[in-house]
Amino acid sequence: MGLTYFISDVHLGELPPEKEAQRVALFIDFLQQLENSAERIFFVGDLFDFWFEYKYVIPKKHFQTLRQLSRLHDRGIEMHYLPGNHDFWLGTFFYRELGIATYLDDWQGKIDGKKFYLFHGDGIAKKDVGYRMLRKFLRYPFNLRLFRWLHPDLGIPFARFVSGSSRQYTNQIKLNDHNDYIEFAKNKFEQGFDYVLMGHRHRPFEYEQQGCKYINLGDWLENFSYGVFDGKELRIEYASK
Repeated sequence: MGLTYFISDVHLGELPPEKEAQRVALFIDFLQQLENSAERIFFVGDLFDFWFEYKYVIPKKHFQTLRQLSRLHDRGIEMHYLPGNHDFWLGTFFYRELGIATYLDDWQGKIDGKKFYLFHGDGIAKKDVGYRMLRKFLRYPFNLRLFRWLHPDLGIPFARFVSGSSRQYTNQIKLNDHNDYIEFAKNKFEQGFDYVLMGHRHRPFEYEQQGCKYINLGDWLENFSYGVFDGKELRIEYASK
């Protein structure tokens, strides 16, 4: 029986080119290591700093990562992708071309007899009112159709600007308080979930209550953290830099 991995907030494409190349190489090396141990992988949002799926176009800068994801699929590893606040539109590419199941919001299910609740975590903080309004605007179907009319050479730089603005807003309101997330997780525990996993905050964190556990997965910008479930224990681990 293989391991289940949970990864969030990699934000590929966010750093300057010289630093980004090193980080992409590290992440691809990490994914290659999972070929020998993973049964399934959950990407809990914001794998890329910006993702919008056009009908015929994907960002060429992510080709190496997408190729490695395809390799994982070819090796029979089950993969799932939940949207984050930088995933403006997932479409059908991940599923049709890479074999990655995608979801509109959260994921609920059982793994080795344990009940899991997965969600990126954006909009949970009570002070994050402005983002909840922006999220509805950005994901409104008519606005998505308007954006697709832009040529990718114009649309992608504009979307990266929006992504940067979203990140600056998140940093300004300082989502450093775990209380809102713990309260959210406790509510899920009461609903019968054993484990709650989220991202978005970019800070690894664990909270346990009567055998139930909430984990924030951290990020791959500073912490290079991820979650692992071996069928008995859920824990945070860190990639070697």
